[in-house]
Amino acid sequence: MSAGLEGEAAAVAAPRSRSRADELEPSDLGTAAWLWALPSAALGIALVVLLGPPLSSALYPARIPVLPTVEHHPEALEDTRYLISLLAPLLLVASLALLAPRVRIARRAAIGIASAAQLAALGVVVAALVKQREPGWQVGFFTPAQFAGAAAGMVALALAARRGWLTGARGESRALRAALLAVALALTGIWFLSFLNTAESITHYGDSYNTAFMADETFAVLNGHTPLVDHTMAYGSLWPLLLAPALALLGKTLLAWTFLMWGLVVAMLAALYGVLRRVTRSSLAALGLYVPAMVFTFFGACRFIHHPIAIYQQVPLRNAAPFFVAWLVARRLDRGRGATWPLFVAAGLAALNNVDFGVAALGATAAALLWARFPLDRRELARLAGSVALGLAGAYVLVALVTLIRAGALPDPARTYGFARLYAAGGVGIWKLPHVIGLPLVVYLTYAAALGAATVRALRRDPDGLLTGMLAWSAIFGFGSAAYYMGASVPFGVPTLFPAWALSLALLAVVAVRRLAARRERLPSVPALAALFGIALLATFVVIPPPRLMPWSQVQRLTAHLRPLAPPDAEPMVAPGDPAFRRFVSSVPDGHGGFVVRPGAAVAFFTATGHLVADGYGLRDVVPYTGRSVFTTGLLDDALARLRAAGGRTALVPLLILPRVAAALPARGFEALTRTGLRAGVPGRDYPAEELVTRSTGPIRDQLTKWVDVRGAPRRP
Repeated sequence: MSAGLEGEAAAVAAPRSRSRADELEPSDLGTAAWLWALPSAALGIALVVLLGPPLSSALYPARIPVLPTVEHHPEALEDTRYLISLLAPLLLVASLALLAPRVRIARRAAIGIASAAQLAALGVVVAALVKQREPGWQVGFFTPAQFAGAAAGMVALALAARRGWLTGARGESRALRAALLAVALALTGIWFLSFLNTAESITHYGDSYNTAFMADETFAVLNGHTPLVDHTMAYGSLWPLLLAPALALLGKTLLAWTFLMWGLVVAMLAALYGVLRRVTRSSLAALGLYVPAMVFTFFGACRFIHHPIAIYQQVPLRNAAPFFVAWLVARRLDRGRGATWPLFVAAGLAALNNVDFGVAALGATAAALLWARFPLDRRELARLAGSVALGLAGAYVLVALVTLIRAGALPDPARTYGFARLYAAGGVGIWKLPHVIGLPLVVYLTYAAALGAATVRALRRDPDGLLTGMLAWSAIFGFGSAAYYMGASVPFGVPTLFPAWALSLALLAVVAVRRLAARRERLPSVPALAALFGIALLATFVVIPPPRLMPWSQVQRLTAHLRPLAPPDAEPMVAPGDPAFRRFVSSVPDGHGGFVVRPGAAVAFFTATGHLVADGYGLRDVVPYTGRSVFTTGLLDDALARLRAAGGRTALVPLLILPRVAAALPARGFEALTRTGLRAGVPGRDYPAEELVTRSTGPIRDQLTKWVDVRGAPRRP
C-alpha cells in the first residue's frame, strides 16, 4: 500500500489542456507511485533471490563458535535477504524522484495499472492476514470479530472524514490541551499497571526468567560495573546508568525496578502522544489515534507474557529512546527553526544505548530532515552532514564524561553491539522465519506505504513538512528495527514490531483522513480505506482490556501473600535470606584448604541474577555481562581473566548450564567442590555428577555448583 494515499489513480491535480488530457502528468505522483511500485517490487524480489546466497557469504564470512549445548541457529541467508529486500522501497523512491517526472504514459492505461497494483497489494495483505492464522504461525493476533469490527470502524471513519468531522478548526485552549494530556497519561499508566511486580508476584503474573536478565543489568551498575567500559549490556547500555541511582533511592527491590520500567513506558508513550498531537495539531484527534496505538503496544508487550521477548526488553528498554527521538524530531519540524545537531545527539545516545533500534532511529532522523526539507542543495546537505557528525561526537562526549568520572576510562563503542554481533553471526537466539506470507509482510508493506507517501509529498512540495518528515521517520525506523525480528523470527516475536507499526498506521490514517476530507475523488481509494482499516483494527483492542485492569485489582495482586513459583530455569529476584545459601555463595578459599566468608570478595556468577545477589551479599560479581549469557569461549575467558585480576578464585555455575562449561572450566585450572573436597576433571565423565556440592534458594530449583581456581594456588592439607 504505497504512496497512493497521497494521490490515487482517481486524483486529478489541476485542469489540463485537452491536448494533454490523455497523458499522465508528472504531477500525478500518487498514480505514478503505483506504476513504479510493481517493477520496484519485482526487481527487489529478483535481487533477494539472486544476491542473497553470495552476499550472505560476504556479510558473514565466518560464524562465531559457541560453547557446547548453547542453542544456536545461524540464519545468515535470511538476514541478508531481508537487508536486500529494503532495496525495493528505495527503488520506488528513486523511480519517483528520477524517472516519474520524465516518463509519459496514457492516462487510462496508468489508471488501470495503478488500480490493478492496488488490488494486488490488497490481495497480498488479505492473504498474509489469513496465513497468520494457520498452524505454522501458531498465533493469529486478530480474531474474526476484530476484523468485522475494524471493517465497521473503517466505514464510519471514512464517512466522518468525508463530511469533514475529523478535520477543521485546530484552536484549543491550554487547559484543554493539558487535560487531554493528563487523560492520555492516566490511561497509559492504568493500562500498564501489570508491569509492576514484586519478587513473588512476577512468578505468577510475569516473566521471571527473562526479567532476571534485564534487572541484573541495572544491578551490575549498583555492583560497581560501568556499561561500555567493563560491562557489556544486551538490552540497553545507558538506561542502567539512569536506573541504578533511582533504584538505590527507592530501594533495591524488584518492585522498585518494575516501577521504573512502568514509568519509562508511560514516558515513552507520552512521547508518541506528543508526536501525534503535533502532526494532527489537535489534542482530541491525537488522543483518538493515540489510544489504539497505546493499547496495541500493550498487547505486544504483555499478551504473551511468558515469552522471552514479551516484556520490558522491547517496551521500554529498546523502544523508549527512539520514541523520545521521534518526539524531538517532530518538535523541531513543527517549529521549523533551530539547530539540528541536538537531534543527532539524542539519536547518537539511542544508538549507544542499543544498536538494534538506536541505529534505526539515527537513520530515521536523517531521513525525516531530508524528506521534510526536500530538495536540499549542496550547502544544506553539507550542513546536515555536519550536524550528524557533531551530534554523534556530542553523544560520545556525554557518555565519556560519565564513564571517566565513574570508571576513569573512555567508553568502548564496540560493546554496544557485542551481543548483537553474537546473535547475528553466532546464531544464538536466532530462529528461521516460519513463512514469508504472514503479518510481518503486512508490517513491511505498511512501512513501504509510509515511505512512498512521504516521497510523494516531498516531491509535490506539500506544505506540511512535519507530516512528511514523520512519515519518513516512521518508515525508516520501522524497516531498521524490524531487522531485530528477522533474527528472532518466532511467531511470538511478531509483537516486537507493534510499537513502530502502530506509529506508521496512525500517520497513514492522518493522510487518509485529510485526503478524504479534501473530496478529491468520488469514492474512497483502496489505500485510504486500508489505512483506516488498520487504525480501526488497532482500536478493537480497546474493548479487550487486560485482566486486573483497575488499580485496586493491581494493589490486591501486589499485596497478596503469594508463594513463589519455581520454574526449572528461574533464579532468585532478591538476595535469598537462607543462611546456608548465603554461606555457600559468599565463602571463598582461605589459602589453607578451607573457605571463609570475606566481605567484598570477587566472585564470578554465571547466573542470570549474579550481580543482584552479589550486591545483596556485599560481594563483587566480576562477570562483565549477565552471567547466564556465557555463550562462547571468549566470553568465558574474559570473565575468568577478570576474576583472577581481581584476586578472586571462585566461580558459581547453575546446574542448568553446567554442561556448557563443564569441560572448559577444568581445562582452565578450576576444580569443582564435591562432597569429598575439590575434585579435578569433568563431572559425569571423570567422576559422578551426583558428588557435586550444590545449593538452591529454597523453592528455586536452579541449583548452584561451586568451582575454585587452583592454578598457582595448590591446596594444602
